[in-house]
Amino acid sequence: MSSSNSVEITGKTVDEAVEQALEDLDEARENVEVEVLEESAQEARVRVTLRETYAVKAREVVAELLYKMGITAQVTIKKADEPVMIDVAGDNLGLLIGWRGETLRAFQTVVNLILNEGRADRRRLVVDVEHYRNRREETVKEMALRLADRVRRSGERVMMDPMQSYERRIVHITLEKEPGIRTESQGEEPNRRVAILPDGVTATRRPEERPVPAGRGVVAGHGV
Repeated sequence: MSSSNSVEITGKTVDEAVEQALEDLDEARENVEVEVLEESAQEARVRVTLRETYAVKAREVVAELLYKMGITAQVTIKKADEPVMIDVAGDNLGLLIGWRGETLRAFQTVVNLILNEGRADRRRLVVDVEHYRNRREETVKEMALRLADRVRRSGERVMMDPMQSYERRIVHITLEKEPGIRTESQGEEPNRRVAILPDGVTATRRPEERPVPAGRGVVAGHGV
């Protein structure tokens, strides 16, 4: 017998049955309660039930929303402590990610609003789709290092395109020890962006500076 949050498994021993149940639930031992239903010298039967933790609730909300959106995917808990991370895997999930992760960002916001409704202790949830965040982090790091090198060569500041808060943090951390440059965040959400500039130069745009076309990753002076 099984449900989305509970399974009954028979094995040669209690430990073997529990391990099989954890595999079926795709869950860690600390997130479940185990009830031994039968145990003999030959076999054991257990019922393993998910505890109603924040991470478990988050997974349920994500799975329900995807179902209502007509999206078939596997939803697992990637990280149960702060911030909780939920991983979504499946085929053809590009639409859920959207351009530069905008759709995923909106989806994550909705999930957070649902989970934190009425809670005094608001917690943060991160939703990842097909390891998109890891790939995006590497892209942002490479872009930051390339632009930092450009700033050193030209002596002119560069304004990056608006980014999500976690992406801006990646830029700041990546460049904090780079010689001869510094970074600043500027503007208001959702258009807050990072300035990469030589030491001693302010991030304020000069009158002659013009934004470059969208999609190039930066806004800078003199066509940089």
